[in-house]
Amino acid sequence: SASTKGDMIFLHPVVVMNIADHFTRLKLREDKDEAIGMLLGVKRAGSVHLTDCLEVVFDKGGSIEFESFEKDLKLHNESYKDNKVVGWYCTGDKPAARHSGLHEVIKDWYGLKKGKIIAQPLFLMMNAEAKMTDEGLPITIYGDKMKTQKYTIKSDIAETVAVVHCAQEDLENKKGSKLVHHYVNVYRGIEMMRNRLEVLHKYVVDCKEKKIQPDYAVLTQIKSICSRLPSMQTAQLTAESRADFNDALLVSYLSALTKGSDGVNSAMQNFNFMYGGHARGRKGNVWH
Repeated sequence: SASTKGDMIFLHPVVVMNIADHFTRLKLREDKDEAIGMLLGVKRAGSVHLTDCLEVVFDKGGSIEFESFEKDLKLHNESYKDNKVVGWYCTGDKPAARHSGLHEVIKDWYGLKKGKIIAQPLFLMMNAEAKMTDEGLPITIYGDKMKTQKYTIKSDIAETVAVVHCAQEDLENKKGSKLVHHYVNVYRGIEMMRNRLEVLHKYVVDCKEKKIQPDYAVLTQIKSICSRLPSMQTAQLTAESRADFNDALLVSYLSALTKGSDGVNSAMQNFNFMYGGHARGRKGNVWH
């Protein structure tokens, strides 16, 4: 097992988004102010990356159902096999005695796990109701004996794409996120390059079929351009192409989920407004 002493801690934005989403759902559905779950991460080059998180459920006695979490973690590892449990999170203003007790329970459970990447579990506390300031995120990470740990925000390319797309920021008073307009410009650039390559290809074919007189200076320039292009049959290029394609599919899937969730939320608000406790009307199955 490893230790976090001397290791840098990198917090990825997906973790912050998932915790905020967990808190929002509990607040709206059950009117609860505390969201609790497990932190997942990987270790790379002597640094700990907090890359994801999973929610936990409690039994009637108020204890964490670790068996249920283990099943969720197993399903999660089918897609992200490198992610390991590195700690837990909770929403709130500051740690209390209850958090210290819960940390000890999780610490005992964590000590029995195999394949740990850090010796002691981390504890992340996020104040989900704090006002946004320029001082930084309302997040504190604690290590062994509840000592504050320094951390740095870090995002991968796929995370940056997803976060920017979900933010739906306007660009030059146009509808849509910056991501959409960026890819529109990329598409136009690729389309222009494709048209020009078709011209070069037609020129080479006509020269080969002796339809036109070849200009060897032009053919030399075409050969120089072709030499700059990467080989399209390499395993690395194929893997990168598949990774980019999968990232694009994930962004589209995430966008569809976000749009669907917003639609369901709007429908529920309208339903509660019409048939909730404030409604007045006739007695019956619909009005009350």
